[in-house]
Amino acid sequence: MKAKFLIDYCHQGDWEPQNGLRQSPIDIQTSQIESNDTLAKLQVNLSETTATFFNNGQNLQLLGAGQASFNNRVFNFVQVHFHADGEHRLDGKIFPLEGHFLFQSANGQLAVIGVLYQVGAFNPDFEQVLNQYDQEKGSGSFSVASLMPENKSYYHYIGSLTTPPLTEGVEWYVMQNILEVSAEQVLRFLAIHGRNNRECQPINERKILSYNE
Repeated sequence: MKAKFLIDYCHQGDWEPQNGLRQSPIDIQTSQIESNDTLAKLQVNLSETTATFFNNGQNLQLLGAGQASFNNRVFNFVQVHFHADGEHRLDGKIFPLEGHFLFQSANGQLAVIGVLYQVGAFNPDFEQVLNQYDQEKGSGSFSVASLMPENKSYYHYIGSLTTPPLTEGVEWYVMQNILEVSAEQVLRFLAIHGRNNRECQPINERKILSYNE
């Protein structure tokens, strides 16, 4: 069943505001990445029991429970949603799917773990997501075992939300390790959700850092 949304990805120029210098997504150029010894290991602990389906008018989300530690600061898990094509690029390469795991700290700071997926093996956890999307179920089983890499080496930069209001100051942690979903699963997502990737934005003067486990 095709979901309905309030924003039009074919007319992204109509989205407001778009005048910031720290917008997302970006094309991550690995040759320009800077090392930084102040970054810390990313720790994630999500509840793998149930997640609640929610269409916020911009994307299909699964709301869940859990926490993550970003540079030794605790953030609470809010929701996960997906984009096809993937929004971030690596050295110009476009991926067929990207997952965004959104977290928020007690003081309102937002952080997103971005996971890129390539076409390959069938992904059972993404299938559970698709089943909830397809049925628009209130709650269902939820596991991130094959949705988020075990090795959490990441690229880090400061950007924005990729849907209106495009709020800046968002901490991005894009996973270096690429996971897999099947070609059939990508097609099924597109049939339900439609293509929903924002165009890449200028990096401007921002630094892209990396942390390797």
